[in-house]
Amino acid sequence: MIKLIFNIILYFLLIYLIEKNIKFETGLLLKSILFAILIPIYNLKFHIDSPSLIYIIFIVYGIIINILPEKWIKTDSLRIYINTKRLILIPISASITEEVFFRGILNELLVDVINNVIYVSLISSFLFALIHIFNFLNGIEEKKYFLITFPFRFAFGIFFSIIYFKYGILSTIFLHFLVDFPALLRIYKRVH
Repeated sequence: MIKLIFNIILYFLLIYLIEKNIKFETGLLLKSILFAILIPIYNLKFHIDSPSLIYIIFIVYGIIINILPEKWIKTDSLRIYINTKRLILIPISASITEEVFFRGILNELLVDVINNVIYVSLISSFLFALIHIFNFLNGIEEKKYFLITFPFRFAFGIFFSIIYFKYGILSTIFLHFLVDFPALLRIYKRVH
């Protein structure tokens, strides 16, 4: 239990210090590298053999997100400048950082304490959805957007936990990227 609490505090402290003290793009790159290094250190499930259909579904999702009319998708609720570098770095950093911590480290530590994959998935998914409150507190998202997306983030967290336990960390990282990239691409296309 102490190891679990220590790792949660360390995660928040590390993310806070990087985001507070390092230039945005450099911080994204640093978080990606640091958390990628943690994969072998924490001995996370590494294989990638999930069914191709899952990837096809997420690719189709990305295409649909980018062809739906603007009135159906309210992208102006996100207040962040997206340039070409950020278009790539944000989803890479988010998928590596969040998946390594929430699906990998946190799930594995919770399994040691709780020993029930369903409860572990629910707890880590709730915390994953909740961590996005910092987007609201930092002015990146409107409060309404955070509240509307909370259940979707929670559901994605559960899905990604299932994928992690069955197919490993690389699958969750890739799928998370396939969720985030199309949304940022839509914002990027609207501005550029």
